[in-house]
Amino acid sequence: MTKKLLSNIPLKLMSVVIAIVVWLLVVNVDDPIRYASISGVVVNMKNESYIESAGLMCLVEEDQDIITVEVTGKRSIVDNIKASDITATADLTQIVDMNTTPVMVPITVSCPGISPGNIKASPVNMSITLDDMMTQEFLVTVSSDEEIAGKGYEVGGLQANPEKIKITGPQSLIQKIDKVIATIDDVSGLTEDTILTAGLRIIDKNQEPLSARQMGYLKYDITNPSVNVSVDLWKIRSDITLQAGYVGTPRSGYKVSKISLTPNKVSVAGTDDALNALADDGNVIEIPSEYIDVTDHNNDFETKINLEELLPDGVKLTSGTNGTVIVTVSVLPQDSQEYSVSTTSIQALNVGEGLQVVYETDGIQVRVREESRDLSQLGSSDIKAAIDFTGKGAGTYNMPVTITLPVGYEVVNSVTTAVKIVQDAETENTTEK
Repeated sequence: MTKKLLSNIPLKLMSVVIAIVVWLLVVNVDDPIRYASISGVVVNMKNESYIESAGLMCLVEEDQDIITVEVTGKRSIVDNIKASDITATADLTQIVDMNTTPVMVPITVSCPGISPGNIKASPVNMSITLDDMMTQEFLVTVSSDEEIAGKGYEVGGLQANPEKIKITGPQSLIQKIDKVIATIDDVSGLTEDTILTAGLRIIDKNQEPLSARQMGYLKYDITNPSVNVSVDLWKIRSDITLQAGYVGTPRSGYKVSKISLTPNKVSVAGTDDALNALADDGNVIEIPSEYIDVTDHNNDFETKINLEELLPDGVKLTSGTNGTVIVTVSVLPQDSQEYSVSTTSIQALNVGEGLQVVYETDGIQVRVREESRDLSQLGSSDIKAAIDFTGKGAGTYNMPVTITLPVGYEVVNSVTTAVKIVQDAETENTTEK
């Protein structure tokens, strides 16, 4: 038996060597060693507290936290490696020199199934900038993309809780912040006070929101970057009358005939107490007399008033309401008066055949001065108005109006009115519509 085992040893050794070679060839043919370059690997910073303990924070240069990783290994492993399988870390405790600009942090990479010697980061360092750490307090401004609540209600007050927050971050970034806004979702349909959760938006001094990268550098003194917002609903009240007085005295020989407001009624929303107080005042909002000074005026004039500045506490204009009120003051000679004459009573003279006159307004204003008769004896029906349309075809015109008065009266001002001349058929079609 021993002789058989010891016989032909060279041949047996050769067989073993051939078997090993064949095995290696088979293995390498089926699963060869290969190289791959994997891009889009995200680098995570580690031990940021090491920097922050020195009162500093780090800013990553653009695209420095996205690297390419080179790996070598069996094809069965390498072919299945994705960027998310690779761990790339920049350990801030490994900074060699913090006095350079930028500061370089070594990057270490690892991947399951790949030995340390067969994996390499490119670049091998991450470029960062160190900045002083800064903490600043900001008020939280609440906004809503849509402040129309349920029918009969309007959003009267939005209050954040907390009202202010502390934000910590790199000094260069904190100094760019202009405001912190909590934006609530749609409040349509709400008919009672409620509390909503709102995320925070940080707006810089260029009125642009911070990018996701910039937001990632910030730390807050609240658990989540969000606040609770109390939504107070106010009831709407329509047909609030506007009134105005005046101060001063017109030029000698003149008087204030009337004061007109556009608009003369508005809709408001308010708290129950504020609306009750408004009702006690007859649902009237009075524009203070000192806002309208007629001193030394001898002609009509207008002035614009910002109504929002004059609203009582707990009251606001409803959404979409223009806060500007135009006050028109009519100033006439002492011995004159203004009369309103309906356009339906204007006599249309010499209108072309097949044409129809349509007035753009419902009345004209005629100013009359007394000569030898008392104005109290003159009524609007005594004033005759006519327009001569000789030569006028279809179109829109601002026509002069001829005013005829009884003896003893004189017209103070020239009168014009806007008219539209249309074909009879057009008039019929307009009526049908």
